[in-house]
Formats: sequence, structure tokens, C-alpha cells
Amino acid sequence: MSDILPLDDLRDQTAKKRDPKRTGGGDGTKFAEIAHQIYQDNRANEQTRPLLLAFAYAVTLAPREEETKLWQAINKALNPSSRKGTARELIRLDVPRYEPPGYQGGSDRLDKVCVGPRVRPHPHDDFLNGLNICGATAQEKVVEKLPETGWHKNHWFCPRHRDHLLRVREQVREQNAAAPAPIPNRGGLLPCYFKSDWVRIYRWALNHDKWDPPAYGVCADDWPVPGQDPIPQRARLRLVLGDAQPQETAP
Repeated sequence: MSDILPLDDLRDQTAKKRDPKRTGGGDGTKFAEIAHQIYQDNRANEQTRPLLLAFAYAVTLAPREEETKLWQAINKALNPSSRKGTARELIRLDVPRYEPPGYQGGSDRLDKVCVGPRVRPHPHDDFLNGLNICGATAQEKVVEKLPETGWHKNHWFCPRHRDHLLRVREQVREQNAAAPAPIPNRGGLLPCYFKSDWVRIYRWALNHDKWDPPAYGVCADDWPVPGQDPIPQRARLRLVLGDAQPQETAP
């Protein structure tokens, strides 16, 4: 797929078809409102938050004489010091997806830890003793797909507890076969703040024109989470697609 991103203009959804030229000033009140929402959004991490703020800046504040200045404004706001900081790379990190437990090592204390029954108390680990599990380093796992969300739960076992692994694998076989596609748990924040053809933009970021969005949509606000109320719909700025080429800052 080419490096052409079909994006030429960002504007408020109440604006006319073509924005007037903006040489400075902008709407500081609107930017402050969006920035406040972004900083209060605990789903945004250290990569996503600067990207959201850069888009908001380009919409509301950045001087812009023509549509092709848009990506210059975004990249100037991001000021990437390496390839990892370009708009394209950061948009790629916001692609809606499901990340199973253990996807990023070190985030789960039970990752690759045997959950078979404890034979004797661990002499130095009250955490494992409290769970009453083996705690040995595990080599194999059984993935259980939860029936409501399709999310994965890993059950790790060491060689000593291989019989338990085989029994659990058989117990979850039918449940896994009937489980729905997993609800996304990462990405999808740009569509929460900006209206656009995000499938098209994410395909550009991935350099993969066959990528399909999750069944639950691309917007994280729309993804159901059992036990939590739906996120109220917020006003979103409109992001209009065209055929302009992004002007990414070189590393």
C-alpha cells in the first residue's frame, strides 16, 4: 500500500464545507475543553495522549493557510525525535485490537506461573501461599475464552501438573468453541474525539489495505464492558478525508 494518507482537512462538524484560512489565534476555549477530556481519559497512555492533543491542536489552534498544512501542524506538535514518534507510528498504536494477558511481559504476576495445587508452602512468597498454588515456572498453558467477552484467561502449568493441564483443556473445549470474538481492549481512542473514516486511516497506518475493524467498531467508547455503564457520547470534531499526502517529519 502506498504512503498516501487520504486526509486533507480537520474541522468542527458545524463548519462549512471549506474552512476559512487561519493565520493564528484559533479557538483556545475549544482546545482547552478537548485537552481537559483527554487528560481525564485514563485509557490514554504516554503514546496516545500526545497524539490526541496534537490532533486537537491542529483542529482548533494551529495556523493553517491551506489543507496541506494539517500534517505539518500535527508533526510540529508531536516533535518526534525518532521514527517511533511520527503520527503514522502513533496512529498505528491506536489501532483497535484485543491484547490477551501476557501480551506485554511483566504486566501479570501470574504470567508463566503454575496454578496447579500447592504441594507445600513456599518459604519466601506469601503472595503465592495466599493463592494456594504451585507457583513454579510454567512451560505450557490452557487458554480459557470467557463466554461474555471472548477475553482470554491463561492457566499455566509446570510439568509436574501436566495432568491438571489436560483436564482443564478438556473442560474449556466447548466453552472456547462457543465464545464470541473478543471485545477490543486497546486503541480506538482517536474515534472517541474525532469523526472520520477511521478504517481508512488505520489501514494507512498499518500499511495493510485488507485490515478489517473489530465487530464491535473502531471507537473505544462503543465497546461494551460487562459491569460498567456505557460511556456517554461526547461531541466530536469532524475529520474530513481527501487525497492529500501527509508530510511526516523525518527522524
